[in-house]
Amino acid sequence: MPTDAKCGLLVGVGVVVAVAVLFFQKDPPAATPPPAAAVRAPAPSGPSDKTIVPPRPASVTTGRGH
Repeated sequence: MPTDAKCGLLVGVGVVVAVAVLFFQKDPPAATPPPAAAVRAPAPSGPSDKTIVPPRPASVTTGRGH
């Protein structure tokens, strides 16, 4: 490998490592979750306007001699 290629490789790796170090972000500290008593379930809503679609029947395959 020629000397120019070695120098280019080293400079390229150095640039990639420098960019990675500059833009690396640590994870923010985990927030403590609120106590279970403070979390409220959503209030039940009235009947929805969506139509309930009945399930489709399973496909029936007709075999030979069965």
